[in-house]
Amino acid sequence: MIIPIGAFLLASATPTRAQVTGSSAPIFDAPTAWVSFERLLQEQYGYFDRPGVDGKAILSAFEPRAKAARSDKEFIDILQLVSHNFADPHFIVGPFDSDDWAIIPTASDLFGVYDGSRFRIEQVRAESDALIRGMRVGMTVLTIDGQPPRAAVEEITGRSLKALTSLQVNFAFNIALAGHRRRSRTVEVIDGSRRRSFTLAPTADQAKRVQDGPLLSVERQGALGIIRINNSLGEQALVTKFSEALASVQDAPNLLIDLRNTPSGGNTSVARGILGHFVDHDRPYQVHVVPYETRVLGPTRKFMEFVAPFGLRYSGKVYVAGGRWTGSMGEGMMIGFDAIGATTLGSDLAHLLGALSNETIVGSAAKVDIGTEQLFTVTGLPREAYHPQIFIRQAEGDGAHDPVLAAIRQ
Repeated sequence: MIIPIGAFLLASATPTRAQVTGSSAPIFDAPTAWVSFERLLQEQYGYFDRPGVDGKAILSAFEPRAKAARSDKEFIDILQLVSHNFADPHFIVGPFDSDDWAIIPTASDLFGVYDGSRFRIEQVRAESDALIRGMRVGMTVLTIDGQPPRAAVEEITGRSLKALTSLQVNFAFNIALAGHRRRSRTVEVIDGSRRRSFTLAPTADQAKRVQDGPLLSVERQGALGIIRINNSLGEQALVTKFSEALASVQDAPNLLIDLRNTPSGGNTSVARGILGHFVDHDRPYQVHVVPYETRVLGPTRKFMEFVAPFGLRYSGKVYVAGGRWTGSMGEGMMIGFDAIGATTLGSDLAHLLGALSNETIVGSAAKVDIGTEQLFTVTGLPREAYHPQIFIRQAEGDGAHDPVLAAIRQ
């Protein structure tokens, strides 16, 4: 059954449905379950094919193993390999167990890239255990829990490195950096000329720390008001909290809305409750396309979503910051603020693809979260291709220096 959430993306502070174990399990039938899963992706998944991802080739690679699965757990483990090959943080298969890999970017504290020869750290999450323990941008990763990154990538994808695109390798590398859900991690690196080892807390601790914190924080630095959203875009109470915070800095001529800590997304009701303070008439802010309608029914279904004025209007200069831990609805707000005239700044975003739906398949207890609506800017650019107007390669602060504040003050 499809549960469309085009207007209501998954709340960030609560588990995705794929993470929740159901009370009654269907009778397992591997061939039937595979056909159901394959049909789900081919008909409804909005990102089945894109640069760096060949959906048909991925399914062909795993079909024999999935159909031969001897238990539902083994089958679900194979579907998780499939999801990793699609390199989409929104594509999640559960239920999970303690041996499964962490969910990124919510639980991650490091962002890494493979440049063809080295696996290196490109960003370290602000206020994370990794930052506190001394991990820094530019370090080359030698091992993760005693395993070379190449081997970890192959374990996470179930395929050899040479069979993967750079997009798939980088995605799997970042899962490896986040580690297993409830386990501490040991990361060995080259730092300049030194070989160093870091023992890091389970990234689940990071996710819980953010979940248990305040919905937002607000401060004033001279002529700049700053409102930081703390991974709470799925909390309806944020609408009121944001209104109160905005009122407290209403006289500031400049305002920064900091979305750098919104990795889990949220819902558009909350987003519109924030965006509405910055328009004086209805304005479009994102475009939806439903691929199922074209693939199965024929005619294209495409619609534009608007934001209407809401609450106290702020008329000063608005900056909106995002980065590698700005995900889903956070990315939607970045393109939305851009559409209504704010100045966006930061690094590449988290690239959680589309508007999320929660799905089940026949013959298995697997629960699948996928983007069933493609999302675009009002000018037609895919949301995942959007870059902030003022690009900052590393947007995360380290406690002593905040690149976003530095860029605003230039």
